[in-house]
Amino acid sequence: MDYYRDPADKQRDEQEAHRSKRNRRLWVIVPLVVLVSFAVGIGFRPVMEAFDGFVYLERAKDMILVAVGSKTPRLNYIDIEKNGTDYRLNEGDRFDVSYRDEFVVKKVSTNTLLNRGITVDVEGMGTEHDLALLLKGIELVDKKIADDTKSFGIAILYRGQPIASIPIDVQVMPQDWLRFARGSTAEKSQVAYLERAVQMQPDDVNTRKMLARLYVKTGQMDKGVEEYKRVLTHKPDDLASLIELSKAHVAAKQYEQAMEIYRKVIAIDPKDDVAYANIAYAYAQMGNWVRAAANSEASLKLNPDSTTVRYNLAEAYEKLGRTKEAMEEYEKVLKKMPGNVSVMIALADSYLREGRDDDAIDMYRKVIDKQSKNASAYANIGVAYGRKGLLDKEIANYQKAISLNPDDPVIRFNLATAYEKGKEYDKAAQEYRKVLELKPGDTDSRLGLAEHYLRTKDYGRAVPLYEKVAKARPKDPLLYERMGFAYSEMKRYKESAESYEKAVAQGSKNPSIHYDRAVAYDRAGNTKQAIAAYETFAAQKPTVEVLTILANYYRKENNYDKALNAYRSMLKLSPQEAGLYAGIGYIYSLKGDFDKAIANYKESLRYDREDDLVYYRLGEAYEKKGRYEEALAEYARAYQINPDSRDAARKIPQMRIRILQQKHRGG
Repeated sequence: MDYYRDPADKQRDEQEAHRSKRNRRLWVIVPLVVLVSFAVGIGFRPVMEAFDGFVYLERAKDMILVAVGSKTPRLNYIDIEKNGTDYRLNEGDRFDVSYRDEFVVKKVSTNTLLNRGITVDVEGMGTEHDLALLLKGIELVDKKIADDTKSFGIAILYRGQPIASIPIDVQVMPQDWLRFARGSTAEKSQVAYLERAVQMQPDDVNTRKMLARLYVKTGQMDKGVEEYKRVLTHKPDDLASLIELSKAHVAAKQYEQAMEIYRKVIAIDPKDDVAYANIAYAYAQMGNWVRAAANSEASLKLNPDSTTVRYNLAEAYEKLGRTKEAMEEYEKVLKKMPGNVSVMIALADSYLREGRDDDAIDMYRKVIDKQSKNASAYANIGVAYGRKGLLDKEIANYQKAISLNPDDPVIRFNLATAYEKGKEYDKAAQEYRKVLELKPGDTDSRLGLAEHYLRTKDYGRAVPLYEKVAKARPKDPLLYERMGFAYSEMKRYKESAESYEKAVAQGSKNPSIHYDRAVAYDRAGNTKQAIAAYETFAAQKPTVEVLTILANYYRKENNYDKALNAYRSMLKLSPQEAGLYAGIGYIYSLKGDFDKAIANYKESLRYDREDDLVYYRLGEAYEKKGRYEEALAEYARAYQINPDSRDAARKIPQMRIRILQQKHRGG
């Protein structure tokens, strides 16, 4: 039943309970006081002497005061046994503990009656009541390592309240850090533990080796190298450290330093085949295949059964172009490792490089037997069939390879070139486009697609592709030739001429480039540049067409000597061409050398007696010489051949008049 209770009544009840508790305590204390007074007054001297008299009285007094609760208990001492040895510690003393120690708090002495209410708590270990409990120092060491800021002690408590504490000095030894390093799975923590161990014991070579190895393992190559060097200052001939140091140098790509260490290893142990093999590896990484091969050979002399070294030797031979020797080594490796696909592929590749296409095909087939989805094997079979001229099989194997690996741009490019060989240009273009989807910057595919557009006269799409390729290959004259042609077909003659100029600048050996360049300049209206290009072309590959262009230009420019040279060059090409002699005759007449003009006109008529214009010009030459009768005869022949020639018709009566005048003057 619930009821209301006055707070004043509650307070009176608490006071009454306190008095009752104090009275019960007095029933214990009063007899004790009487006993002590009796002992003092009656003369229990033997007892007093036994307890050192006044000291006893003082302690008895403390006990009484502690018992009545008016004084805090005081620690006299504690007895501890550590590793079989007893220690007595007073307040203010310190207790040392290491990971090897085992200890027990055997006894606690205080000024309480019969130590009632006294407990011991070793902080950080044990239980709440650690008196007479065997404890191990390793627990405190582990906690100290986990938190270096933490402090530990032996707490003496009275009724749960601390009255004294003996500090514990936890000694962390190098072995503790090693123990933690071995017990940790986190490499970062392992490094930190070992670093502490090395700091505490700098001359511990084994710990330094462990730390160096861990540095290398965690990618801290420089630190690993330095640690191994410190180890070697103490033990210069430590083979294990030399080998690990060389590995660290290799991992850091410090190949020269690695080889220097391996040579020290060989000096200590001349029969160390692994050292030679590793020197070979270092040279291979540096691209020095001659020395790589030599050291692999030295390693194999010491250990002929090392398939790894033999494989590396084969690779070195390949790099040196010693393909046959490489194949021999690969074949030896394959005999020892007949099912090794990597070796089979390497051997098949070497067959392919050597041109042994049938052997390559057979070996790649064996690879496919083990790896049915090996796209590269199918692709390389395609290459081999292509070289054998078996286009259908080449294409079929490329297609199979693509079905297994559709995103391989190299295989698709090879398929495109195969389609081109089969004149399947649209399919080729389709593959080039797929390559560019997979590898947008692929220059060869851009070029292949540009050539396709050029072939199909889609110049507007060809030119941008050529321009992109030219940025990647700025010294390829063929690209500029192609662009020049495409621009010309687009009637962009200025750009065409500029492209041809770039082709020439990059050393084009195609003499026709100068003709095309000349045509582009000519159509762009740049006559001087056109003539210069024609001259260059004529110097390399003279043709009657170009020389005629040059001769006509020189004639118009009154450069008669150059015109004559052009005609003479044409005569070398066509010595019986009547028109050439006629042209030479005309140039001589322009120069005023009518005798040579007449001679060349006559030579022209030897090869073509029906050219009325030559007769007419021969008549002019005679007329200039004042030989009117001969002029009349040539004009008459010209008119006879071509009655429509008004010039010839007009000249005939003029010559007759001139003849009469000449006779009259002579008469």
